[in-house]
Amino acid sequence: MRLWSLHPDHLDAKGLVAGWREALLAQKVLAGATHGYRNHPQLVRFKSAPDPQAAMSAFLRPLAEEAAARGYNFDRGKIIPGPLIAAEADVADPGPDLTGLGFVDARHAPAAPAAVDGPAPASRSDPEAPAEARVPRIPVTEGQVRYEAELLLFKLRMRSPKTVDAFEALLRSGLPRLHPLFRLVPGEVEPWEKVRNDL
Repeated sequence: MRLWSLHPDHLDAKGLVAGWREALLAQKVLAGATHGYRNHPQLVRFKSAPDPQAAMSAFLRPLAEEAAARGYNFDRGKIIPGPLIAAEADVADPGPDLTGLGFVDARHAPAAPAAVDGPAPASRSDPEAPAEARVPRIPVTEGQVRYEAELLLFKLRMRSPKTVDAFEALLRSGLPRLHPLFRLVPGEVEPWEKVRNDL
């Protein structure tokens, strides 16, 4: 199981599909719907969130959005409904009204520091919702993001060589974008990470 801290737009097709399947499995685990994987290290940060199930729902929605942008049809009905994260609720250009699906299109959400864990305006799907109903963003360390970027690069070299040059160029210019659920904090690789020695 790999629940990437990186933005889903960095993933190749196989990574995006695998990430979706694994996040759906994680959602089942957090909902108590399966007995396997309950102690998987990738779930540590979700379990420590104030509302683990809401955090997992907020993790899944951007994966479905990225899939839709690529023309894939991930079944959003499999996502257990939950509150939005600030990056989803505080969008400058929300695009078409998707409230019937229970979420706000966060594709053009600004990466503004004000959206991090602070009060977020109510979403279009629930204009009366208090800011406290938002899912707080989960911290992820710089070291973890660097490790995941190297791991993704390793995987891209094997299964999607055409994307390697662009991703390497991105890494030379700094850290890759994060999944909207996460916020960057200083630190080494997270203690729950099972670090590979062959990268």
